[in-house]
Amino acid sequence: MQTPTLSWTRGRALRSLVATCALGLALGAAPADAQDSFQDLVANLKSPTVRTRLDATRRLGESRRHEAVAPISALVRDPEPRVRLAMVRALSALRDVSGVPALVTALEDGDATVRDEAISAIVEIYAERTRTGPVNRFLELFSDEFPRSSVPPFTAVDPSVFRGLSRALGDEEKGVRADAAFAIGILGGGSSIPDLVRALQDPEAQVRAAAATALGKSATAVEGRELIPLLADSNANVRDRALQSIGMLRVREAAPALREMFEQNRRRDLGARALAALARTADPAQDDLYRELLVSRDVEHRRLAVEGMARIADPSMMPAFKVDFQRERNADVRMAYAFGIVRLGDHAFLDSLALPLGGSGLAAGRARDLLLELGPDVAPGLYKYLSDRDAGVRGAVAELLADLGDTNALPKLEPLLADPNSRVADRANRAIQRLRGKEPGERAP
Repeated sequence: MQTPTLSWTRGRALRSLVATCALGLALGAAPADAQDSFQDLVANLKSPTVRTRLDATRRLGESRRHEAVAPISALVRDPEPRVRLAMVRALSALRDVSGVPALVTALEDGDATVRDEAISAIVEIYAERTRTGPVNRFLELFSDEFPRSSVPPFTAVDPSVFRGLSRALGDEEKGVRADAAFAIGILGGGSSIPDLVRALQDPEAQVRAAAATALGKSATAVEGRELIPLLADSNANVRDRALQSIGMLRVREAAPALREMFEQNRRRDLGARALAALARTADPAQDDLYRELLVSRDVEHRRLAVEGMARIADPSMMPAFKVDFQRERNADVRMAYAFGIVRLGDHAFLDSLALPLGGSGLAAGRARDLLLELGPDVAPGLYKYLSDRDAGVRGAVAELLADLGDTNALPKLEPLLADPNSRVADRANRAIQRLRGKEPGERAP
């Protein structure tokens, strides 16, 4: 007769336990390991169990606590590659420059994946950019997104980073070498420029292409001369990247090769890109070609010819430029004429460069690039557009003045903090903060 009683008692106890667990779940009770203290997680970094070290590293990286950097960095010598990779990712997530020394050490890790991810982590920390997708794709797209280095103003990259990335240019893995080259360009080149020049001779096309792009983002026209032989490279991607960088650096010595490339490809996209690079060289010897193209039916050829002549900057061109500006119907070509007229000294034509800033797409980007090329001397002429009726123009000009490094614009920008358009106010605020970080009278490069 005792068996039913015992069965009933056990059943009651089981139901009570189930109810207690259900109540705990309903109240959101967390598993015990989720309640580990910061000190527990740090201690777990030294666990003999790989899984425990991996979990602790990941969770400390997610903590966003500065105190986590030092203990995580100590894992740079961990015997398990998975732990070292977790360390790199955790330091990237923490976004703290104090973790950079460990990442520089990781550039020489025995595991290629760790080395490659360390390159990405360094870029993510300094450039304040979050990676999505594979490292190589991220670095290539990020590099292509901006014409020059992508480090925020007033951010100094530790010299050890460039030394480490220079060593990585000699890595046994071609992908690591290419990513190191992209990273050097993104971070501004530093002491690695000579090493990038040597990388132009790399046997792998993807490395030569990355080095060419990096030089375009961080070198000068002097180093840019080394890119000229790559215009005849057997790989199309290498040729295209060399072409773009030569234009960015305005390598005048490349003009004869660029003209030949244009002449051989007049009706192709390659010809237009060669002409675009040629137009940036300011080579007076190309004046005859530009004059020929001024009457071309191809709008892009006309636009680039005008820009090329504008950069030669012969004062005798001014009257013809003004007449042709009035006769030209295409807005892009008119903008090129306005650029030339302003470059030659008549700032009354700034309207044709400033007003397109309020739009979107190619016209706005092209106007911004031309104004930046004109340099700080045009900044005072832009102040009036801070009160333009177009909110897009007001905001874009505010940012442009910061890009030009015009600290004299600060009193003109402050009223925009109360602009009825919140986006304009935000853009003005960012411009003010950037300019306040500059030394008086200092100009943007």
